[in-house]
Amino acid sequence: MTPARQRRQRLQTMGVLAAGLAHEIKNPLSTMSLNLQLLEEDFAEPSTPLEQRTQRRARLLLGEVNRLDSIVNDFLTLARGYEVAPTAVDLDLLISGLLSFHEAAHARLGISARSAVSPEARLALADPKLLRLALTNLVVNAQQAMGEDGGELLLETRARDNAVELRVTDTGAGVARETLDKIWQPFFSTKQGGTGLGLPTTRRIVEELGGEIRVVSELGRGTRFILSLPAVPKQLPAAGASEVSEP
Repeated sequence: MTPARQRRQRLQTMGVLAAGLAHEIKNPLSTMSLNLQLLEEDFAEPSTPLEQRTQRRARLLLGEVNRLDSIVNDFLTLARGYEVAPTAVDLDLLISGLLSFHEAAHARLGISARSAVSPEARLALADPKLLRLALTNLVVNAQQAMGEDGGELLLETRARDNAVELRVTDTGAGVARETLDKIWQPFFSTKQGGTGLGLPTTRRIVEELGGEIRVVSELGRGTRFILSLPAVPKQLPAAGASEVSEP
């Protein structure tokens, strides 16, 4: 049994347990969220310092409750898996749409982003929505790695036998060698406030698409994620821009 299949089986078992646990967690979270919203409404127009503090605390707590709810939802999705609808995806369209969506953020952070899609590696067999989600996670990860210092981000494709290689390279802080194996573990994160679910989610998506993902990194020089996806026959029509342009 391959390591990828073993991971999927473990996650499927975890998904059954997580579903029951999430139900027990989400019910009190919903109650807390509703009551905090009502409390915030009660202090919508604070007139005293005490009321102002109460309003701020209610908003802070509501934000944390919503964050917990989001983490539970993300973990459930990771554990349960995805419904995959593979088709021929035009990587040039997908990547250009993704970079266009993040253009404002890149400009604000001083990131120079570009793509280099090889004509021989323009099509990949994948689910366009899931592949976009996986790439979005990697782009956001690169943004966070480069931080306010800015840097360069490159998304490129290469043909490899019966596969298409999609590389996401940044010039960020890099990852220590002893940490590389841990980045795929759920809830492991070196970033303050990070949930540690983005990269495990990305790997699960890539593997369910029939591909593989690996990472190469060097402290102080940057990181490169390499996705290997199945190639497609020439006659299979590619997913249109409308299918891959939304985040």
